[in-house]
Amino acid sequence: MLSKTLALLTIAIPLSSIGANSASAQITIRSTGVVSGTVVPPSQNPNFNQGTTRVNTDSQGRFFRNGQLVYSAQDFNPNLVQVDGSGRYFVDFRGIPIVSTDATLTSPVLSNGELQPIRRNHNALTRFNGTIQDELVVRGQYTGIATDPATGQQYQGTFDISGQGPRYSDRNGGTSPTVFDFRSHYNFSANPQIPPRPTVFSYRIDAMPVQLRVTIPAGLAPITQAPPTTPGSTPIPSPIAPPISSPIGVDSNLGGILSNNQLQQVSRVVLEGSKASPSQIGPSSRILLK
Repeated sequence: MLSKTLALLTIAIPLSSIGANSASAQITIRSTGVVSGTVVPPSQNPNFNQGTTRVNTDSQGRFFRNGQLVYSAQDFNPNLVQVDGSGRYFVDFRGIPIVSTDATLTSPVLSNGELQPIRRNHNALTRFNGTIQDELVVRGQYTGIATDPATGQQYQGTFDISGQGPRYSDRNGGTSPTVFDFRSHYNFSANPQIPPRPTVFSYRIDAMPVQLRVTIPAGLAPITQAPPTTPGSTPIPSPIAPPISSPIGVDSNLGGILSNNQLQQVSRVVLEGSKASPSQIGPSSRILLK
């Protein structure tokens, strides 16, 4: 009795509701992009945030990337250098909130649009906002067309985007602003304390690669597209039977059954095709030709 009840419950679930739920699901597109623009501290919070990036250095507070000196605490204050319980030297940096009013974003999955300006920086139109920590993370909105490479479907509207640039230690880290560029170092354990103080108020980004994430809102239907056609292609006509001058192709057994007048009618149907009226042709299943 229990199994019959479960079967009835299963049948009672409308299939249309299942399709509706799946169709309205949010879609996340992951791709790559390139960001350019000038970043500045936001007017609402021009100071550093409370996050800390701890960079391992040598005893002099120097950090090298690909063998090239990127940062040296000696250029600012030797007391920035600290040492942990394992004897490793490091320098601490604060994270930097940033905005950009002229930023651009390009990506293989985005087209026919641009970053959506948002009023959030003393009414200035901000193209994106973000944080410089271990890497630069940018967030914003893109208005245009987004293409899902997994399905080929395209969506048109406004989409939340986020991009992550190279980490400060990455070999391509030089293409992205880092805590080194904004000099957000500090050491509260020093005597006297060395607090983080903003010293850079503008930084230009040129063609910085990012790992991009585009969010398609739930319920947004893809753009309807016509089926693809091959340029220059033409419909293939249906094969036409070759003309027959006489009822030779008619089976001999069939000839024994039909009269001469009926054989003439058959050959005339084959020869004239669509010229014959329905009353002359009769049901198509009546005439069986090899």
